[in-house]
Amino acid sequence: MQPTADQGGGFLIYDGNFVGFVLKHPPWRRNHTIMLRTRPPYRVAEIIHGPLDGGEPPGFAHELKRAMFGEVLSMGLPSMTGFLVASLYELINMFWLAKIGPAPVAAVTMCVTFIWVLSFPNMVVGTGSVAIISRRFGEGDLPRTEQAIKSTFLLKFGCGFLLGLLGMLILPTALRIMGASPEVQHQGLIYGGVQLGILGFAMTGYSVYTALRSIGKPREALWIQVISTVINCILDPLLIFGWGPFPELGILGASIATACAHTSVVIMGCLVLERPKCPVRVRWFRAPQPALFEMRQMFRIGFPAGINALSFSLAMSLAVKFVANYGTVMVALYGMSTKVLHFGVMAVVGLGLGTGALIGQFLGSRELHKAWLAGVLSIRLAFWIMVGFTGVLLLGAPLIVRMFFSDPSMQEPGVTILRIVALSLPFIGLHIGAETAFEGAGQNMPPMILSLVHSWFMVVPFMYIMGTVLEWGPYAVMAGYALAHVIGGIAALWLFRRGSWLKHEV
Repeated sequence: MQPTADQGGGFLIYDGNFVGFVLKHPPWRRNHTIMLRTRPPYRVAEIIHGPLDGGEPPGFAHELKRAMFGEVLSMGLPSMTGFLVASLYELINMFWLAKIGPAPVAAVTMCVTFIWVLSFPNMVVGTGSVAIISRRFGEGDLPRTEQAIKSTFLLKFGCGFLLGLLGMLILPTALRIMGASPEVQHQGLIYGGVQLGILGFAMTGYSVYTALRSIGKPREALWIQVISTVINCILDPLLIFGWGPFPELGILGASIATACAHTSVVIMGCLVLERPKCPVRVRWFRAPQPALFEMRQMFRIGFPAGINALSFSLAMSLAVKFVANYGTVMVALYGMSTKVLHFGVMAVVGLGLGTGALIGQFLGSRELHKAWLAGVLSIRLAFWIMVGFTGVLLLGAPLIVRMFFSDPSMQEPGVTILRIVALSLPFIGLHIGAETAFEGAGQNMPPMILSLVHSWFMVVPFMYIMGTVLEWGPYAVMAGYALAHVIGGIAALWLFRRGSWLKHEV
C-alpha cells in the first residue's frame, strides 16, 4: 500500500480494493493529539508500506478506519463485557464479605495478591498461547491451531496443580510477611486453601477464553463468563450466610462458590470447543496430540510477560505491606478501592485480549496496516473508557464506600483513597492498550523491561518514600501509586508507537 504523488495537498491511499483520498494536513487534525493519531510515525509507516520518498507518512482511508473500528468492537466488546461481568462478581463478593467485617475483606485482598504472585506461569503460557493460536488460525492452519489449544490446556492445568500444592505450603508464611493480623491470617488460610486447591481449573479457565477469542468466537467466551458468574453470584450469599438449606460458612462459602465457577468454565469450554460447528473443532482424545515443542515455544514467547506479571504482583505485595502499616481498616479500604478499580481495569483488559487476538490474526495474514489500526483504535477505546469510569468514581465515591462499609469512621478515608487512585485510571488504560499490541505480536520483551522499571523504580519507591520515609500518611502512599501509573502509561504509549511489534515473527 503506497501513496501516489502529491495531489492537491493529499494522498491517494490503496488498501486492497479501495482507493481513498486523505489530506496531508486536514484542518480538524491540526490540534489533534499526535500520540493517538491513526496516521503512523514515519518509521512505522516504512515498516507497513516499505521505503518512502520523504514527506508526511500516508494515512488511512475513512472507510478502512470505520471497518477496522467495527472489527475491534466485534472482537473486543464481547471480551470486555465478559470481564466486566466477572469483575462485577468480584465486587459483589467483596460486598457480601464486607457485611461480616473488615477482616475477611483484608484476607481476600492478601490472598488474591499472593495467588497473583504464585501463578505468574499463567501469564507466561497465556500470553504465548494468544500469539501462537491466533497466528496459526490467521494462517489457516487448523490442525496446528487445534494442537496449540490442546497444548495450552494441558500445560495450564499441570502448572496450576503443581503451583497450588506449593502455595498451600507457603501461604501461612506469605500472610505473615504481608503483615496480616492473627485474625486475617486465619481467614486467609481458609479462603486461600480452597483457591489453591483448584488453581489448575482456574488457570485453565483463562485459556478457554483465550482459545475462543483467538479463533474468532468471542461471543461464546462471553456467555461462558456470564453463566459462571451467575453461578458464583447465586452461591455466594447462600454459602456465606447460610440462607435456606445451605450451611453458614462465611469466607469459606465465598471460596467454595468461586471454585465452583472456575470448574464450570473449564467444563463448558471443553464442550464448546468440541462441537462440530466450532471453527477449530478440538477432539480432545484424538490426534493431533499436545506437542512438547509448542509448550516450549509458549514459554519462550510468554516468559517476558510472565516476568512482567510476577514483577507487578510482587510490587503489589509490597504495596499491601506499606498499607498494612496503617492497620487492618486501611487494608480493607485499600482492598475495596482496588476491587472497584479492578472493575474498570478488567473491562480494558477484556477489550485488549479480544484486540490482541485480532492483531495476531492480521500479523499472521501479513496485513500490517490493519494490525496497526487495530492497536491504535484499541488504545483510544481503552483511554476513553477509563476517562468515563474515572468520572463516575470521582462523583460516586461516597455512595460506593457506603455500599461496602456502614461504619461512619471509614467513610471519609475510603472516599479519599478511592478518588486518589481513580485519577490514574486513564493512564492505566493507555498502558494496557499499548501492551495489547505486543502480546498479540508475541513480542513481550519490551513490555517486560518497562514493567520492571515501572514496578521497582516507580510504584514501590514512590509509595515507600511518600508514605514511610516522608511520613505523609496513607493518602500519600496512594498518591505515589497513582503518580507511578501516570508515568507508566505515557511510557507504554511511546513504546507502542515505535512499531517494533509489527516486525516480530513467531
